[in-house]
Amino acid sequence: MVGRNFWAVSNAGDWMVYEEGLPDRTTRHASRDEAWAVANARAAECKGEAFLQEADGSVADRRWHGDLPRDIKPV
Repeated sequence: MVGRNFWAVSNAGDWMVYEEGLPDRTTRHASRDEAWAVANARAAECKGEAFLQEADGSVADRRWHGDLPRDIKPV
């Protein structure tokens, strides 16, 4: 796998980490920091990007782990 996106998302009191296109690989975490660390670790493994999404839908942070930086505007 190359260039996959991982999202750490606030969800009703806990945090979920999911990989775009693979909903069956979603994991739940007790804290924001734990979920963000997991999303970054998974993105780094496959040279992808990690997004930290707040409960209101805003993207609080994102990290690119690939060879070339990307500059996209999240919707």
